[in-house]
Amino acid sequence: MIRAEGLTVDYPRRVPAGTAGGASFDRALDGLDLSVARGASLAVVGPSGCGKSTLLYAVAGLVPVSGGRLEVEGRPPAGRAGTALVFQDYGLFPWKTARQNVELGFRGPAARGAAKDRARSLLERFGVGYAADKYPAELSGGERQRTAIARALASEPDLLLLDEPSSSLDALAKESFQRAVLGLCSHSDSPRGLTVVLVTHDIEEAAFLGGSVAVMERGRIRAVQENPLFGDPALRERLEYYEFCLGVRRLLGEEP
Repeated sequence: MIRAEGLTVDYPRRVPAGTAGGASFDRALDGLDLSVARGASLAVVGPSGCGKSTLLYAVAGLVPVSGGRLEVEGRPPAGRAGTALVFQDYGLFPWKTARQNVELGFRGPAARGAAKDRARSLLERFGVGYAADKYPAELSGGERQRTAIARALASEPDLLLLDEPSSSLDALAKESFQRAVLGLCSHSDSPRGLTVVLVTHDIEEAAFLGGSVAVMERGRIRAVQENPLFGDPALRERLEYYEFCLGVRRLLGEEP
């Protein structure tokens, strides 16, 4: 579904007036190669500044490609209707209720006509139906994140991109949220099959939600580790889970 070959993304660098010489850009992705199959769940980990979020935004069509090739379903990603992105800061409109935020995700007159009931149904699916008429400022971090996921799914995407999905949640809210996302990854209701790509600093989260885990370093994919344990909601109770996490830590160069 996603194919990147030699993908390069450069950001313009602000150079003070009168400064001579030096590069006029910062390279975020540097000849990156990646392939993600339809219906797969890929978790991307790596140190801060390695290009994780840039990769996600490039797949979403939000940042231009400077070199190489990037395709989603055989076409450039910009403007693709089947892609949904959930930002790290949730991206909810503060002047709209949770239900109204979810309603924004529905497309077409028929969908908008039944949006109120469908929005409530999506919120209930993610355990926040009781908060449908609350504003984002009245919601906890976990409630806002679940609302953002519900809004993303309102458009019935076949590609869901998650940027640091649980970075601001406490431990209990994080585990509850991860179980909800796991249900999407492993038992999608989409007739087209839902492909999920998430970037995270959390190795344990990557091992829980990724059918494969890609390790990034300096704008490139250093390694991709297949995860044979993926899909088990009780994974944290298995020793193999922690052994897999240890293997990813070693790929990242972290001390065991």
